[in-house]
Amino acid sequence: MASLNQIFFGPPGTGKTYATVEAALQILDLSFLDAHRTDRAALKRRFDELVNVGDVRFVTFHQSFSYEDFVEGLRAESGKDGQLRYEVVSGVFKSLCESADGGYLAFKVGDRFGTGYTVIDASVDAVELEKPQGKHLAIGMSMLNALATYVRDEKLTIEDLGNSAWDKKVPDSTLDPFLVNGYKNFLPSMVKHMVGQSESGLFEPSPSQKKPAKVLIIDEINRGNISRIFGELITLIEPSKRAGAAEALEVMLPYSKTRFSVPDNVYLVGTMNTADRSLAALDIALRRRFTFIEVPPQPELLAGVSVEGIDIAQLLHIMNERIAVLLDRDHCLGHAYFMQLKEDNSLERLELIFREQVLPLLQEYFFEDWQRIQWVLNDQRKSTENRFLLQPSQDLVRLFGDQVAISQQNERWVLNRDAFMRVEAYLGVIDHDHVAKAPRTLSSLAG
Repeated sequence: MASLNQIFFGPPGTGKTYATVEAALQILDLSFLDAHRTDRAALKRRFDELVNVGDVRFVTFHQSFSYEDFVEGLRAESGKDGQLRYEVVSGVFKSLCESADGGYLAFKVGDRFGTGYTVIDASVDAVELEKPQGKHLAIGMSMLNALATYVRDEKLTIEDLGNSAWDKKVPDSTLDPFLVNGYKNFLPSMVKHMVGQSESGLFEPSPSQKKPAKVLIIDEINRGNISRIFGELITLIEPSKRAGAAEALEVMLPYSKTRFSVPDNVYLVGTMNTADRSLAALDIALRRRFTFIEVPPQPELLAGVSVEGIDIAQLLHIMNERIAVLLDRDHCLGHAYFMQLKEDNSLERLELIFREQVLPLLQEYFFEDWQRIQWVLNDQRKSTENRFLLQPSQDLVRLFGDQVAISQQNERWVLNRDAFMRVEAYLGVIDHDHVAKAPRTLSSLAG
């Protein structure tokens, strides 16, 4: 059974986002996943269908992403009269919870209030009750919301709703006093439930019902400010705190002033880049609430991929062994960078991957410590023409004169662009025995 909250973590390029497709299908359509596990195109088509109908939503966290984007916030709207108004707008997570719960409702079928009044239908507009004698009665949510607001704003108390003098405390109210007074045998307990003051015996929750699941995929979850984005909901996403659970919790949302809980059919699937330096802080915040699934580099997925005799799986494996020693395993290279070689196994494609993806990533990993980058590429054991990185000699006396004392350690490095077009440069990454062989270039191979 899939975890309600799970995070796929690993170095860049290991297919974490790729894995979320199967994770979503495992939750939403396991039979389809089992029948098409080896057909990636079919899985992606089914995933896209689920996205289109709203069962899966995708969001990427970043430093500017906020609580207002995720849960709810105020949005300025200009009315027909030209006046600026502020409306409460649900964020991506709250809106998904609303759809998962059929719209977040204050009342659910089976809820009981007063002396035997049972909810038989509920919507954002009205709640329908069955009286003790079996008759039906519809109550408008606009009236209930207005009364709940009066109580929250301390203009009224629950006790005031049980007598006929409540309207004198809110003389500006547009509610019909006769209507409200006619419901005082059950209305106070309904309002009490809405404002979160229910006591034992006044409200009996309905039995939990199985509802269609919804999935929110959060890419780069560790790049956002978790405390700022989740706010008080960081507790509510715990399985034991979800709606219907034994330890279920609700909160009053700050903008809409409505009660909110997280349905037990909403799944959170995140991805986390372990090379990101914000990982430690995120780990502390979410470790208890998420299960973590490692997605390591898988060189075996490149088995049989060869570029002019270069074993790509072995190339990736040996570079990652060196990175793990020089840095750590969280900064290895993912197999996804090389997967395109399955379709185009040309030396030109490998050159682009190394020059435009692998080398820049190594620069970031090692803070441009070029000597360590050279060790990853095994350059120190290659002949000069097969080295990706070179240290040009410099005449410091010519540059500065003999009166300036400068360390003789030469820290200047340049790319040897020709090496990226030599097969031996890549073979030398794997095995230094290849460095003495005559270089083969793109032009010589073409000839």
